[in-house]
Amino acid sequence: MNHITSSIWLQRFIHFRRRIAARPRLLTIATTLIVFTVLLIPSIWMLSTIPPLWRDVDGYLQVTRPLGAETILQYGPLYCFVARIPLYLGYAIDCLRLSASLPKLSFFVHPVLTDSGVFLLVASQHFALCLASFYLIAVTARLFLVRFILAVAWAVNPLFYSFAHCVGAETLSMILVLFIGTTGLRIIQQSRNIPNKEWFLFGVSVWLCILTRHINAVLAGLLPLTFLLVSGSRLIATRFARSQSPRRWHRIQWKRASQKAMIAVAVGISCVLLANASLRTLCYAVQLRYHSVVGFAFLGRLKFLAALPVEERNQLLDNATKNTNSADVKKVISLLRNEFSSGTAKWDIGAFKKRAQASLFPPEGDVAQQQRFYHALNEMVAAFLCPPSKISLSAVATDLKTSQQITIPEVVGFLFVTTKFYFSHREVMPQCASLITFRDKNADQIFALFKSHSYFQHPKKLTYRALFGCWAGLLALFCLITKIRKRDGADLASYSAALTTLGLFIMFANCVLAVFQPRYTLPMWELAIMSVTILFGAIMEYLVSPLPSVSRSRPKELANTPH
Repeated sequence: MNHITSSIWLQRFIHFRRRIAARPRLLTIATTLIVFTVLLIPSIWMLSTIPPLWRDVDGYLQVTRPLGAETILQYGPLYCFVARIPLYLGYAIDCLRLSASLPKLSFFVHPVLTDSGVFLLVASQHFALCLASFYLIAVTARLFLVRFILAVAWAVNPLFYSFAHCVGAETLSMILVLFIGTTGLRIIQQSRNIPNKEWFLFGVSVWLCILTRHINAVLAGLLPLTFLLVSGSRLIATRFARSQSPRRWHRIQWKRASQKAMIAVAVGISCVLLANASLRTLCYAVQLRYHSVVGFAFLGRLKFLAALPVEERNQLLDNATKNTNSADVKKVISLLRNEFSSGTAKWDIGAFKKRAQASLFPPEGDVAQQQRFYHALNEMVAAFLCPPSKISLSAVATDLKTSQQITIPEVVGFLFVTTKFYFSHREVMPQCASLITFRDKNADQIFALFKSHSYFQHPKKLTYRALFGCWAGLLALFCLITKIRKRDGADLASYSAALTTLGLFIMFANCVLAVFQPRYTLPMWELAIMSVTILFGAIMEYLVSPLPSVSRSRPKELANTPH
């Protein structure tokens, strides 16, 4: 009886497979839905189980403060205003439920936080993350099995989903970086002429990403660095080629890579200039004078002075004083000396800024004096870093080493810690009191959510250093496979190297300009994970089937090239 039942089910399965195979469009839709559903499962679970997380007071200011220095210059303006759309919709839904009038457009200047609005914001972030992740996986691999494996690997990783569940600019930055990486991959996969649409999409993505976090300007160098690496590899291959035919082929590829590099440089520079022009335009619109905030951000880096012995601290401050001719900068450094000489355990950067501005550059409301103050802070950065002292380099090296040893659960746990910030600073986040995350709860209950769910605890022992080792092994394997199968993988290998390199550079820049925080490792993790994903997908495609995007036939290319 069991044998007969099994045979019936087997026949039904075979019949179902034949029907699906006869309809390729239906098969494509089915496999797409499966992969996207796998990516969506963690989001559905978090939205139904975990209350929205918050990037402490930073996230609060980004979504509640009106147009001004904080929401344009201190934080990237894009998230500060895009996030208010779902907040408005959520508030409008609550108004309709209560038969009240819809909120006016002034809501976007002074938003009102509600559970519905924050939920819509977080849900939209999860959906955007799933779309961006699916886009990357779909471009990386064509085979369903490979896409399914990659989707599962992304779904079991809590890093991206935890940030998607958090109110803060890093979330939008993370999503845009995924789009940048995928669009860049599509450009790399073009063997000859790259459509203008791809360059445009890449440029827009980079521009928007810079408007989310200023340090993302580094990503403008992704494609220029890639094509520079490709050009270098082609040039080396040309010189070491044993015969005329491969030498001529590598020379052709070198010329093409060089041309693409020049276009990529032009696009990258345009993105940075456009982002800067956008900030200046916004400042002009609200009658705010534009100024760089790198000096204010650098004050965070100086927190390490509190832990230094008195002699080393005074030596560092003396050297910084000698490195500048500005009387204003020397005044700020003198105030810093007095600040840390008083034995300050927890240095409040905002309070120091107000005291310094009020005592050294009065009156506080004078626009010219404010510009003078920020100019002094920016020049102070050069005084400390040009040339860098051994003490400063040691602090940077310590933070960089810490970033390589941190694990994904530690980064995720940091988001629960920043959410706890509210309970000790209720007065600076007043609208949060009525939200479900904080209502009738305490700090221990918030962190208990992190400890009680095993999803956030894995992978426990995967440090960035270990991930970097995995990436290096995959890169070596990819190069070996392309050599054995006589395929051209220089473009993809260079792109993978550029992604990982820029991730490390962003981490290094953060260590130079700010004291270490686990959240700063997100771009480094993200770009490395993207790089591993791309290499794994390419390797599997090579092993199972040809990969047209990187498997270019040299004889055919040479045959179409005039001698």
